[in-house]
Amino acid sequence: MTVRINRSGLPLVLLGLFWAVPLSAAEFDHLDACELGGPGTLSVSARCGTLEVAENPADPEGRKIELRFAVVPARASTAQPDPVFFLAGGPGQSAVAVAPMVATALRDIYRDRAMVFLDQRGTGGSNPLDCEIEQEEQWIEMGFEAIDTELRQCMDEWDADVRFYTTAQAVDDVERLRQHLGFDQINLIGGSYGTRMAQVYLRSYPEAVRSVVIDAVAPTRLRLGSEHALKLDQALDRLFETCLQSEACAEQFPGVDQAFDRLIQRYREQTDSLTISHPRTGLGVPVEFGDETLASSLRFLAYNPLTQMIIPYLVHEADSTGSPARLASQAMIVSDEMSSQIALGLNFAVGCSEDWPEWPRDLPVEDTLLGNMMLEFYDTVCAWWPAGAVAEDFFEPFDSDKPILILSGELDPVTPPEYGEEAAEQFSNSLHLVGPGLGHTVMSHPCFSGIIRQFIDSASLDDLSIECIDTLGANPFFIDLLGPRP
Repeated sequence: MTVRINRSGLPLVLLGLFWAVPLSAAEFDHLDACELGGPGTLSVSARCGTLEVAENPADPEGRKIELRFAVVPARASTAQPDPVFFLAGGPGQSAVAVAPMVATALRDIYRDRAMVFLDQRGTGGSNPLDCEIEQEEQWIEMGFEAIDTELRQCMDEWDADVRFYTTAQAVDDVERLRQHLGFDQINLIGGSYGTRMAQVYLRSYPEAVRSVVIDAVAPTRLRLGSEHALKLDQALDRLFETCLQSEACAEQFPGVDQAFDRLIQRYREQTDSLTISHPRTGLGVPVEFGDETLASSLRFLAYNPLTQMIIPYLVHEADSTGSPARLASQAMIVSDEMSSQIALGLNFAVGCSEDWPEWPRDLPVEDTLLGNMMLEFYDTVCAWWPAGAVAEDFFEPFDSDKPILILSGELDPVTPPEYGEEAAEQFSNSLHLVGPGLGHTVMSHPCFSGIIRQFIDSASLDDLSIECIDTLGANPFFIDLLGPRP
């Protein structure tokens, strides 16, 4: 367990306390009753509505867009006056779409505190900038030109000026919704890209914030995607090291790190033509498997701590049999699921406006698995993408006296624990917790959901019960297709 606590000189007992009248579920009766469905039979009852805003904030009388939001009322007859606003990841994920999963994972929170989910402009039901890539194998083949061509076609079809779909405008929308619903203060929970949203909101509207949880942190100074190559290699090294320290994994896949090195060398020198089954249609999909396909396949699988645990098996099989077909097939399953959740246009509206213009081009990524592929992708699209304006201090670190709970997963390949440590050094009233063996975002784990509940209840970092972290560890590795050894 890694714990890092920062303290400001302020009397913490005063933080987040204010006089207000508790809310009841009836406060949301003016909204439409709705049932939000998730994977399988997962669902949550909510109240849904829309909020009309100006697409261009500088032209309030101009074109309007509607933003979809959902409120999961507190289960108690009376509720605390400060709800939780959940800020989704991506960029491009619909907050309303993930509400059933988030509300289920954080069920204890909405016992006596409402949870609010706003689809960021450009996602879900808020004038979405969706763009479905017809040849989905392009994602694992890193087919930049084909994806770029389809993005240009989608741009012609969107009824939107993408210059106004950046983080700053999205944060202003959150503030408009807070005012629209009549809340004095709110608690923020952001995951992945949602941590950027949370930090920008905190900088812009500090008096409206009671507490902040940021899980899988993007530090203030980070250009999203620029360090993916370095962090993926780091996470894979940790994963293979963990495997070799595990008796069952080391026995089944001896020298898996060396097998990985052989695969890298092999596909830098050759390409295999494969046919793999599409995860939804079952139809055969031709895939050209080379170094870029190997890199993107492992990148997709490394996001989730469960799919991470099958990587040694897949690497060993590809090396020993000479066929990476199963590796490519598993990666397509994950990439299909991930791409279906992301509004691709919003992803680039944010990235081309905020991250690409100041992308660090001197990072030592040439010898990494991903190499310069992320930069090449953004160079292809952002060269023609209409970029929005970004404030000069957007990436400048800042401090806040608000209590901030910072969460990281030990094996996160995108936002690793050192990012959380960087945020902890920036914010003087913060606590950084690292989940051993966990990956990208940890809030859904019962240990961390319980810690979040305690923190939001008190809006204080003092006296949190965090002993459960000591019981955590990596998931068992898949020894074969049936899973871990019993």
